Amino acid sequence: MKHLFLMCGVAGSGKSSWLQKNVSNAIVISRDEIRFSLIGDFDDYFAKEDEVFATFIQKIQKAIDNEEGPKEIYCDATHLTKKSRDKVLNALDLTNVENITVLVVRPSLAEALKRNAQRSGRKYVPNYVIRRMWSQFERPEEDENRIFDVKYVEVPEDE
Repeated sequence: MKHLFLMCGVAGSGKSSWLQKNVSNAIVISRDEIRFSLIGDFDDYFAKEDEVFATFIQKIQKAIDNEEGPKEIYCDATHLTKKSRDKVLNALDLTNVENITVLVVRPSLAEALKRNAQRSGRKYVPNYVIRRMWSQFERPEEDENRIFDVKYVEVPEDE
């Protein structure tokens, strides 16, 4: 049985940094990596959103179904709202998933903006988008039509 982790946090919060430093011998599926592999330099960021989501789900499902693979699967995307978390979970066959944990990375807005300012190219997100994401955040609750754990993780401010 697998353990599925949904990362949850605004752009620049430190989700990917936390994963790089704290996760080994697990599968990490990054929605951004999928997106950047599908769009060109001059494409709109959301130009292939349907394909990005479909590929994200396919990769997660393949990891869930692989009995020989690592037991832990981390889904690296924002998952800021109940609706966005449900969209992912409803698209998956969770028969082989024993546990679901939402890992929330929630630094201050100022810290998320500071971290974002250190990004370049496609990884940089306009500040107004981060502010909007910040205001849209819905704290995960364990009664979101599923039984799962919610844990808060911290990324030190110097990372």
